[in-house]
Amino acid sequence: MDGELRELGEAIRAARMRKGLTQEALAELLDITPIHLKNMESARRKPSVPLLFALMEILDFSVDALVFPERAGDGVIHTGGLTREEREAVERLVDIMRKGRRR
Repeated sequence: MDGELRELGEAIRAARMRKGLTQEALAELLDITPIHLKNMESARRKPSVPLLFALMEILDFSVDALVFPERAGDGVIHTGGLTREEREAVERLVDIMRKGRRR
């Protein structure tokens, strides 16, 4: 578990830095203290589930690569704002493209 928590902290830090945010700026967006964020990034504290979802949204980051390392190279498609029909069309397109790659 310590290794997983460390990987999560490193992923949060890397995503924050890619967005060009300081710990203070991200903490303000999350409505937490900078110390709380520092403790998460250094694996001394776990984020709550709602906080993890907020991190994912703000940092445009997914925990899939941490939970499913075999998917680490897969891209993330954000379907927020699409209708149900549009999301289904995107899913079908991705399935067709994956099947074509396997041939």
